[in-house]
Amino acid sequence: MKTISRRDFLKGSAAGMMGVALAGFMGPISASASEDTDNGDGSFYNADLGYTYGSKFYSDEPVTYTMFFNDNDAYPIQDSWYTDGGIFDEITKATNVSLDITVVNNASYSDKVTLAISGGTAPYIIPKMYSETAYVTGGGIVAVSDYVDYMTNYSGMIEDYGLQTEVDTLLQDDGRYYRLPGLKETALQDYSLLIRSDLFEAAGYDVTTLEENWTWDEFTDILVDVKAYMVEQGMIDESAYIWSDRWCGATSGYGQGGCLLNLMAATYGIHSGWSITSNSAGLYFDWDADEFKLSATSDAYKEYMTMVQRLVSEGILDPETWSQEDDTADGKFYRGETALISTNRSSYTTQIDGLTSQLGEGNFSVYEVVIPKGTNNYQAENSRLECGVCISSTALNDLGEDEFIKMMRFVDWLWYSEAGLTLTKWGVEGDTYTVTDGTYALTDGYYCGGLSISQTSDDQVDLRMEKGFACGNFMYSGSQELLTSNFSAELRDYYDRMSAYREMSEIDPSIAMSEDDSEMANLWATPLVDTINTWTLKFAMLQSDIDADWDTYVAEVEAQNADSLVNLYNDYYQASK
Repeated sequence: MKTISRRDFLKGSAAGMMGVALAGFMGPISASASEDTDNGDGSFYNADLGYTYGSKFYSDEPVTYTMFFNDNDAYPIQDSWYTDGGIFDEITKATNVSLDITVVNNASYSDKVTLAISGGTAPYIIPKMYSETAYVTGGGIVAVSDYVDYMTNYSGMIEDYGLQTEVDTLLQDDGRYYRLPGLKETALQDYSLLIRSDLFEAAGYDVTTLEENWTWDEFTDILVDVKAYMVEQGMIDESAYIWSDRWCGATSGYGQGGCLLNLMAATYGIHSGWSITSNSAGLYFDWDADEFKLSATSDAYKEYMTMVQRLVSEGILDPETWSQEDDTADGKFYRGETALISTNRSSYTTQIDGLTSQLGEGNFSVYEVVIPKGTNNYQAENSRLECGVCISSTALNDLGEDEFIKMMRFVDWLWYSEAGLTLTKWGVEGDTYTVTDGTYALTDGYYCGGLSISQTSDDQVDLRMEKGFACGNFMYSGSQELLTSNFSAELRDYYDRMSAYREMSEIDPSIAMSEDDSEMANLWATPLVDTINTWTLKFAMLQSDIDADWDTYVAEVEAQNADSLVNLYNDYYQASK
């Protein structure tokens, strides 16, 4: 059989490409899709099955695909998302594809997805997936790498952005991967800290001159003085905490310590908080020692947790951070009871609006700071891959190969084409947004918290809340231009400072285990993670002392097959060299 190169495939230069063997495809090639017409605009028409794919996707006949939807309490799904002008309606108008949505709350999404995949009842398309390894051995999800050569936009991004090495980190022991990751042209550090710069300035600190090189200890010293100023002014009493954070507790901390511990640990070169599960119980690669190690028992963990305990013991960081609802943390910040909070580009505008509603316009100023240093100069984000999309094996079983490939080409358009990504982020040009000289702007009737675009008049509605655009189930890939197309001057300034002041760490070596060893690693990791998280939160809430209880803690962690897990990874790493 004749083969074509990936480059030729991406250029669309091979006639009848569906009748040839494609590099990387491990399944049988369908004969029914033998003739495709090159439309000359980056799209192709499959006459046998009746659909256009590539730079655009359109099915001649209406088709419906089932999909999980991760529903966020901050912008819950509305009926208006399905009606004229809503995101699901516009997807159908653009593609003739209807999405049959199974809505699952963000807090229980992982559990519900696991149950559905295990039971063989999962919808076809499963977005917002951060880790797929646990589902590989059971056969509940498709090896999507078998089909990526049918996905012109996805394959094109990998080639254009030079992402193949990073995508290879997803490979399993069988040489295939099972999640289509979000693909970004550049790594953007999304999460940081939003401070009340007016309070810092009143306490005598110009953070713009300090943030480039400040450490966590120096940052804490500053916070001690900011608190003293707030107490002196009668804004709070001495027993109050001036930092009570979100994304760490009951709503979205997932019992791991969430965002803040992830950010802090990264500055010490290890994994904790949100990142512990996605890095196999928090394993990190020590480049100097040329081996994997466990974050939780490292000297770096002790240093970082000592810093967390100092923040709490100094009366700065509220221990309720690790148990409270996100709304509770927001309320404290908006009322002026706290001086800083975690932020990201989707929440920035909402937080400004919250402050304005409580304190009044002109009565505060804010500044998004560069995260302090621990033992390195790295930002937490070092990957250009994002959470992604898994495909249920039910889809392949129900649809058959030809129709399954058609669905994959729809997925390729919606999650990886410039047109699809622009639609799900901005909506419909001329209706919800305009582009002038490369600058994107919402039309007069809209603002959008998800795009950090503030409301400027009472008659505006939130684009995300009203129509569902700019929601997290779709918009995690794209060019630097598209990724930053909504950024305000303040956000652009923040990313300029991040780029100037911080570096990206090297990506850890990828480990592809056999099915049996992967299953064993998961069995070891589950109770190990539970033990680490339980102790981490006890340390963070000052219920245990990092020095006095260290030996007891390490013994409990090691009793959960910690050494076995580390040795397994290092054995695979050494064998791969």
